Amino acid sequence: MQIFKDEREFHGQACAVALGMFDGVHLGHRRLIETAVALARADGIVSAVDTFETHPLQVLCPERAPVQLLTNDQRAQRMAELGLDVLVMRPFTPEYAAQPPELFLERLCDSLRPRHIVVGYNYTFGQRGEGDAELLDKLSGRFGYRLTVIEPVTVGGEPVSATRIRALLAQGRREEAEMLMGLRP
Repeated sequence: MQIFKDEREFHGQACAVALGMFDGVHLGHRRLIETAVALARADGIVSAVDTFETHPLQVLCPERAPVQLLTNDQRAQRMAELGLDVLVMRPFTPEYAAQPPELFLERLCDSLRPRHIVVGYNYTFGQRGEGDAELLDKLSGRFGYRLTVIEPVTVGGEPVSATRIRALLAQGRREEAEMLMGLRP
């Protein structure tokens, strides 16, 4: 797997890209990445993830920033194990956060040339999180990609999320947290 700090460093062929924070690379994140890998293989293109080195709240509101569940090296390793070809793990900066959603998407499409974009049902992007799956769908024709939105992955009737995993860890329920992260059967 190739790793880049900026999507502009990647000048390869078209790709299927999953977008998100991927903190913990939990079962829901795995579904997004596996979907991008499957779409890429079906089209004979590169699979990619575009994410951040640190959680956006560490820049925007440090006092509310969650602790990352995995180190960046662990995240990269888990993504590589899923068959991912390219990982863009960029720094999150105030300038990056200030981008209007359309500019974020334009830059992403200019650099990665996605034929497929895969996001979770609650994915947001751009300034103040104003971009969402609805906007991605609306702009798909303009930028020439197909959008796949992944519905929540549930375990025990509840969506798998990094927030849920953190709560389990805080309660000392490590085995359950590891199961949601795909580390246990």
